[in-house]
Amino acid sequence: MIERAYGGDEAATLTPLVDISVGSRFHAFDLARELSVYGMLRFIHTGYPAFLAQRFGLPQKAIRSVYSQEPLNRGLSFLYRHGIVGQRFDFKLSDRFDKIVARRLRPGANIFVGWSSQCLRSLEKAASYDMVSIVERGSTHIQWQRAMLQSEAERTGLPTHIPDQTTVERELAEYETADYIAVPSRFVAATFTEYGIKQDRLIINPYGVDLLRFSMPERLNNDQGWLRVIYVGQVSVRKGVHYLVSAVEKVNRARLTLVGAMQPGMESVVGSSIAHTVGPVPGKDLPSFYAAADVFCLLSIEEGLALVLLQAMAMGLPVIATPNTGAEDIITDGEEGFIVRAQDSDGVAERLQWLADHKDQRLEMGRRARARVSAGFSWADYGARARSAYQSILQARKPCRVQ
Repeated sequence: MIERAYGGDEAATLTPLVDISVGSRFHAFDLARELSVYGMLRFIHTGYPAFLAQRFGLPQKAIRSVYSQEPLNRGLSFLYRHGIVGQRFDFKLSDRFDKIVARRLRPGANIFVGWSSQCLRSLEKAASYDMVSIVERGSTHIQWQRAMLQSEAERTGLPTHIPDQTTVERELAEYETADYIAVPSRFVAATFTEYGIKQDRLIINPYGVDLLRFSMPERLNNDQGWLRVIYVGQVSVRKGVHYLVSAVEKVNRARLTLVGAMQPGMESVVGSSIAHTVGPVPGKDLPSFYAAADVFCLLSIEEGLALVLLQAMAMGLPVIATPNTGAEDIITDGEEGFIVRAQDSDGVAERLQWLADHKDQRLEMGRRARARVSAGFSWADYGARARSAYQSILQARKPCRVQ
């Protein structure tokens, strides 16, 4: 296992040249931007139109846009969420993007990084050009994810998006084809080894956060004395929102704000009087929502390492999260917040009530949360870890493939 969670080999001197492929944005833009600082980025193939990609600090000369991909993705997702179409088009869109990128790849880089479920052909083309190939997987192993979400759907009876078999087969083929698999937390790495992936094929690199944009503010006044709980992300079964709503309902004088797009079928879950649903908001507006809260909760059933955890911590909020969010890599239980078992709304309610009853300790936890992410979890730190990992790979230059 190549682990770059808390430092790297600064003695490495080889400078890789990297191509990146991502159908949307995710944290690929942050990776590309940081690699460009080191002169390591050749191209980033993205579904974003080039003029939008530039707004995220990417050098214009490096952007190779499949400019229709992101508009198609957003448009079809909107139609699905509002019940206008009855199916998702994730696989077809990913396959379309991968075909285009594979045709566009050229020799010259020595590392190719592709986002999972959308890079199988690109991985094969990269290998033909003698590039080391890396799959970026932001969630757990696809089979672990599928099994967990199927179980949750049966347990709750709630509508749950479960990866279809074609997507599973595609990802499994990507895992087998790639030289390495990059994951954001030890929790995710454990699901890969559980399914037979050797540790020496895994690169662990936790994500970062913009410490200037998400900075610790003075908390907005809370004159009424309510505990203000915030959640940011998709309002879905996968994110454990049903457990969060149940937990907050059990806490004396607590209210919940849900920021994010609601998945079909979740309306009945969040219809409680304690839940205020905001819907999706632009990224630039997120800090104001964090600033108006007292605690952040993320109770995902399955996750990789949620960026919103780092954002909330950077804003000085204590965090309650499940191990399934990757939180154990950035939170010490009882220090910056609490780690709670997945599917345990009673346990979450107990922690929330304690935070409601102990304001001084709650504020101190928030200060420790900010200090924690400030010491090793900026995007610059993330980029430095990636650089070190890539250098180590090229120095070894003996790709470790599955047997």
